[in-house]
Amino acid sequence: MLFFLVLTVLADPQHDDFCFSHRYLEQGLTSIRGFYGELGGRIVAYGLIDVPAAISQATGLSLLSAYSLTMATGAVAFLAGCMAAVARAWPRIRGLPSIFLGLVFAAAVLGASTSVRDLLYWLPGVACYVPPAIVCILILAECLRALDSKMEFSSAAILWMAAGGFVAALCNEYTGIWLVAILVGSTVARRMLEQKMQIGAHALIAIAVTAGWVIVVAAQGNSARMAQFADRGHIGHSLLEGLRFGMVQFGQFLREPAVIAWLVAVAALTYAIPDRSEAAHPRARFLAPGIIVLCLACCYLEYFAHYYSTGIRLVERAQNQALILLLFGSGLSASLLVRTYRSPLERMIAQSTTISSLSSGPLPVTLAFLVAALLLLSKTAFLVYAEGSSLYPYWRETVARHRLLATTGASVVTVPKHRWTPSLLLSADVMVNTDCIAKYFGKAKLIVVEPPAD
Repeated sequence: MLFFLVLTVLADPQHDDFCFSHRYLEQGLTSIRGFYGELGGRIVAYGLIDVPAAISQATGLSLLSAYSLTMATGAVAFLAGCMAAVARAWPRIRGLPSIFLGLVFAAAVLGASTSVRDLLYWLPGVACYVPPAIVCILILAECLRALDSKMEFSSAAILWMAAGGFVAALCNEYTGIWLVAILVGSTVARRMLEQKMQIGAHALIAIAVTAGWVIVVAAQGNSARMAQFADRGHIGHSLLEGLRFGMVQFGQFLREPAVIAWLVAVAALTYAIPDRSEAAHPRARFLAPGIIVLCLACCYLEYFAHYYSTGIRLVERAQNQALILLLFGSGLSASLLVRTYRSPLERMIAQSTTISSLSSGPLPVTLAFLVAALLLLSKTAFLVYAEGSSLYPYWRETVARHRLLATTGASVVTVPKHRWTPSLLLSADVMVNTDCIAKYFGKAKLIVVEPPAD
């Protein structure tokens, strides 16, 4: 986790960032209104993407420095959100075990992510999908916490869930539906477990979420964006392709070592906590499958909606939001299963000499080494092994390019492509959106050339 947090220092603005930054310099925050009519209704995301340009304009920092600062802040916020969601969902795991579990969850997200760049290092990819994902798991955790403790939502919880849900729904077209589904699931679960349903509280949060979602889907820019895709709008084909791609992704999810590490950590720590004295409701055993079904349905909705609106499979940056929800939901289900079937597990462990010998002092060390080993076998870890040596040379090339564009007085500038191209930090080089880059630096034209030979 520390490595990935430090790596934000090397994050740099690319293609779309310059388009947003140039518009911000020209129009300020009113540029969001233009994007609302041209690109879609993701108001919060557009505002977040403008943050580096706003910092640069206000402080005199270079856009490169402001961008790194923004991404470092976002990475810390991501980690804090993961830790908070884990703390709310597992209140009986406290102290160092809670910190450990929160770190494992954040590390598992990184390890299983299809694109860590879009998760931490490229602002347009982060802004649209990571903040709403964190809000979703926080609200899911709060709903389960209240359900498990047989308590009603506090006034503070209702207010922050309504406000957070409204803001999250403004990030993209899927989150609002996700959150309403979570709230409906919470209400159904309360009814199933014969608890006070708190219809008013759930309805208030749902209304706030729906208001944000309506603002997003009502944007004129949605139809303009959809018009760019020729294969959009086929319901039957989108339903089938969304299901097909979702099943492929779910299969990969189940085989990912980082996911296994997370589930092992959740199950072990849940088992290590003494069970409650009071008996659980007979229907409580349905919560575990209910949560995983809910998460899978939300993910499928995202796969389908994206395919319907664009005609292509869900892009990697949007897959991160589905991953975060599914990973968190699978952890909740694993924890509930351990609690439900604790007695059979205790008998099985008692019969195993090897496992019983680890049930005291050696357990934390064994669990830490097992989880670490699995995380180090994740696909992201192997990507770091392959590209680690190219990260610093890439950053030096980036700094040199920004210095050239910021200091040269020529109106036409020749810019070399990157010789080092680590996918952890780069997906598209300078040849993409050269007009936006030129306008931001006040140039008439950029001429892109091949990088110099060694």
